[in-house]
Amino acid sequence: MNNTNIAQHYLTAAEQGDEHAQLNLSVMYANGQGGVEKDYIFAYKWANMAAMNGNEEAGMLTELLIQYMTRQEIESSRKLTLQCRSNKL
Repeated sequence: MNNTNIAQHYLTAAEQGDEHAQLNLSVMYANGQGGVEKDYIFAYKWANMAAMNGNEEAGMLTELLIQYMTRQEIESSRKLTLQCRSNKL
């Protein structure tokens, strides 16, 4: 499985509410791995989603990520999280 397929695999599972896939996708975005560019906004969004779905590690990751983000990036990520929640992801 190439890097793009890895990211797509996790994205599909994450969109279906899989908290482990959400956490893995968050880590991929935080590090720019698995075929995705480093993006703290998406990393925070997926960690936040995983935390909301009960993943304790993801809660710790959101606290770590927030240290690297601007207030505007945090707000953008929270808006994306709300959009996902309203779409029942």
